[in-house]
Amino acid sequence: MSDQPKIKSLKEGNAFVGFLLAQEAAFKTSSKGTDYLDLTLSDSTGKIKAFLWDLKAIEGDMDAIQTDAFVKVKGSVTVYSGRTQLRLDKIRAAMDSEVTDLSAFFPTSARSTDEMLAELDAFINSLKDPWLKALAKAVLQDDLETREAVAKAPAAKMLHHVYIGGLLQHTLSVAAMAERACDHYRNLNRDLVITAILLHDIGKIAELSYERSFGYTDEGNLLGHITIEIQWIQSAISGIANFPEELRRQLLHILLSHHGKLEFGSPVLPKTPEAILVHYLDDLDGKLEAVFSSMNDDAGIGNWTPFNKSLERLIYKTRWPSSS
Repeated sequence: MSDQPKIKSLKEGNAFVGFLLAQEAAFKTSSKGTDYLDLTLSDSTGKIKAFLWDLKAIEGDMDAIQTDAFVKVKGSVTVYSGRTQLRLDKIRAAMDSEVTDLSAFFPTSARSTDEMLAELDAFINSLKDPWLKALAKAVLQDDLETREAVAKAPAAKMLHHVYIGGLLQHTLSVAAMAERACDHYRNLNRDLVITAILLHDIGKIAELSYERSFGYTDEGNLLGHITIEIQWIQSAISGIANFPEELRRQLLHILLSHHGKLEFGSPVLPKTPEAILVHYLDDLDGKLEAVFSSMNDDAGIGNWTPFNKSLERLIYKTRWPSSS
């Protein structure tokens, strides 16, 4: 597996034989009535569209070729409408024994885990409020299982920071922006904002599965990360004697409202200055990361990326040079 070429390096005319992860797999029918297999395949360097036009070339169980399955493919690299893709000659589901190095299939944060954990600890140690500091330490430092999961988890399945370490990178990015915002808006409770940001997506370590492929756990599908983390934080707070009731209420409000709208999964709307700030910074970081990823993943010619479903738009790729 280590000898196979990486998706990011593929050029028109290249032959490809190797194992990839099927992020999407669907059997479709063309306008001419021909059945074919439409896939989005990925490795640690990126993803590529792939098509199999002869379904007789599927080896083994056809039903095993599905989303989140590992597959072995043989084909050639072509370019259609300026986009690199794979035209497949053969495909089969991969056996578990053939897929041992999962890191070869999942993108990983460009930042080192040790560096990000050190930055996380710096934010925790900077908290002056003793109650919030005790809570952050209990959840993110003393609980080693949670700490390890936070460092490994992606931030989402599809929308933003979809890579190993993505959750922690996203959290630190939002916290860094919040530091600047609190320095500007001096009447905000800085420690409350930072603590809420460090905890705002912690439920995703139970909501998302990321051992074999990126997806949702049963717990995640049934409860969602906001419900999960509220239970955890309530439990952690109950273990801190005399934790102030008003502080508990305001912290939980930020966690409950950070998606911003009821239709986006928040049980309540943001109703405090700190909650409003956390929502907008969280949303901004997710959207900008999705924009940059869309631009970086697009190897096609032209000034525009393909239509991005999550952003509901094309992205203009041409950049004006920075003056800095």
